[in-house]
Amino acid sequence: MVPSIGEDEGTDADMVTAETPCTSKSLVALEVENDMLREENDILKKQLKKQKQTLSFSQISSSPDRVQYFAGLPDAATVLFLEALLSKFELQYHSDWTVQMMPLIDQLLLTLMKLRLICGHVDLATRFNCSTATVTNIFTTVISALYDILYVGLLENNIPSTAENQTSLPDCFQPFPNCRIVLDCTEVAVSNTERLDARCHLFSQYKGRTTLKALIGVAPNGVITFASDLYGGSASDKAITADCGLLQHLHPGDMVMADKGFTIRDILPEGVSLNIPSFLVYGQFTQEEVNNNRLISKARIHVERAIKRLKAFHILDHIPYQFKLNVNKIVKVCVCLTNTHSP
Repeated sequence: MVPSIGEDEGTDADMVTAETPCTSKSLVALEVENDMLREENDILKKQLKKQKQTLSFSQISSSPDRVQYFAGLPDAATVLFLEALLSKFELQYHSDWTVQMMPLIDQLLLTLMKLRLICGHVDLATRFNCSTATVTNIFTTVISALYDILYVGLLENNIPSTAENQTSLPDCFQPFPNCRIVLDCTEVAVSNTERLDARCHLFSQYKGRTTLKALIGVAPNGVITFASDLYGGSASDKAITADCGLLQHLHPGDMVMADKGFTIRDILPEGVSLNIPSFLVYGQFTQEEVNNNRLISKARIHVERAIKRLKAFHILDHIPYQFKLNVNKIVKVCVCLTNTHSP
């Protein structure tokens, strides 16, 4: 039977009515999906832009040479180890506001770059896409944390005994088996101050400029085991040794090795010996003195090499004035970081 005109019109209307809700739902779903994709695209664009503008540890971690250049540490594993220590430490931010826009690993990298390359605040702010105030907040905070973790927690008051030293005694120390520590002083340049009395206190005759001076002690195997607070450059090696607290850690039977400028025999505790090169008295060294001086020099050079590794942290070339309150922490953190390298 051929359908009537009325029946055709009713069928078409029913089809339109049936398709309309489905089509509307599809359009809404597409609009929602489109909005989500647009938002995701904007986020990815921002992340890509930030990635291009910001230095991050992930960009250098695969290259030990880059890690050593930027951070002053031997490899990425050492940096990640320090980050793990910091993550367990409750950071007390210097400026009383927490830095949340930068991952902890990059805050550590920023601090290490300041120590290693002595980058300016504006330089670091540009590299890490943050403000100079954030750089100050991060650097002061992380330095204080590393000082508490590495120096106070591991190095302070922990000078190895002669028996412990003998377990890793280099060949050049075989003639000196009871050597407890090898001493030398190092100086760090600082800016002139306005007060004349302070200038006199800081002026180093040896360097010919204002400096701060620290006593460094090294075990026979080349590890730095003692670092004093900083003194004015005019202080003598003997005065620093007497005041810095080292002597209280020495025991009868210990031997201290140093350069001939350390005329400290009279201030050493009873039973502690001093081994320094012989002074020229009668115009010519005896053969025994020559041989002894040669042996001492071969052993004592360990402290000079340790100080050279320490000075690879170029912030010690010249301590900026704004860090004067944290200068002892900065030097001692650099000492601890130096010990992460193989002697």
